[in-house]
Amino acid sequence: MTDTAAPGGAPTPSPSVLAATLADITTRLRQNKFSNEQQVSQGIVQWILAELGWDTRDTSVVWPEFQTGEGRVDFALCHPPSKPAVFIEVKQVGKLKDADVRQALGYAFHYGAPFVVLTDGRTWNFYLPAEQGAYEDRRVCRIDLYERSTSEAAEDFQRYLSRANVESGKSLEAARTEFHNSKRRLQAKDAIPEAWRELVKRRDGGLIEILLRAVESEVGFRPEADDISDFLGNLHASTLPDQRSDSPSLAPRPGPASDSSKRRRGTGRRALAPRPSPAPDPPLPALLGANRANRLLLLGKEYSCASAKEVMTIVLRELAKSDPSFLERCARHPKAQGRTTRYIARTPEELYPYNEDRRSYYKKLPGGWLVSTYVSNTGKRRIINMAAEVAGLKFGKDIAVGF
Repeated sequence: MTDTAAPGGAPTPSPSVLAATLADITTRLRQNKFSNEQQVSQGIVQWILAELGWDTRDTSVVWPEFQTGEGRVDFALCHPPSKPAVFIEVKQVGKLKDADVRQALGYAFHYGAPFVVLTDGRTWNFYLPAEQGAYEDRRVCRIDLYERSTSEAAEDFQRYLSRANVESGKSLEAARTEFHNSKRRLQAKDAIPEAWRELVKRRDGGLIEILLRAVESEVGFRPEADDISDFLGNLHASTLPDQRSDSPSLAPRPGPASDSSKRRRGTGRRALAPRPSPAPDPPLPALLGANRANRLLLLGKEYSCASAKEVMTIVLRELAKSDPSFLERCARHPKAQGRTTRYIARTPEELYPYNEDRRSYYKKLPGGWLVSTYVSNTGKRRIINMAAEVAGLKFGKDIAVGF
């Protein structure tokens, strides 16, 4: 189960063996093999602890039903023997509640245990009870065996729960580092709305250039810089994202036209018709989970991607594997081009016939085909939707994307 011994005599767990164990446990969880807390404790928790180097037969090191004075926790991992370093509270699969978090952290805080793990076998939550903030704010890591790859989960288990890291203090150090990094990320996130307000207020030149490029990517030509400046000037403070909003909206409300924009209407230049709002995406299957960023569900298989560009490329590559004519039919589809760009073609010149500067923006596909990557996320959704039509699949059901 383990490899070489680490300093202090604690064995170093093998990542590959632990990952295989987690895969086996996940399969059994999906088969509903664990119906109560005792089965979770014996069939999951003790198995994982053994793989992480803990001698589950030594009750002075892995102490079951440890009495805290306030109540009992299911396991105390001790270092030195009989002195708890980690409390582990076990619940029935799918039965974790907020009250369980409060209770476990309360036991640990009053006893002085620095680290707490709360699990139902599938989901593992790691907490620092002595830190400040609401109970959930003190969580430093969450492992869901249904959502995480076994290799990633094995890395986190080793980082926070291996015997070698607990005994050396590296586990607690890593948890505290992650906790404080998380607080800094939240502080930075909270500062985003005010920074945005300041950029809009002074009509920042960098922001104007970003919007110019985004509009050009969307419709094929650049608007006037003055139009962008007017747009920013018409953004009301009330439409800007609130710091407490979980999903802020940056869409402006229509405001009164500026004098300069009124004058430009009389120059004889044809005004662009307003673009219709894109239809909302179909509801994503629950399998994509809460974190939808750059996720793909394709014919029952889930992918976690680095970017929306990768989501689009994977869809096209995977569908092309089973149909040699798929990409050629995509290239001939009426929706396979924008105003100045073809989405799928054989050469960069065919992708961008009117703009040499963009000809390095593409991804290679099977059979010598290329797909344009100089498109907005809305454009990428259009390409994926088109691919679903060509393949005879239903977008939102057979193919679901999150970006």
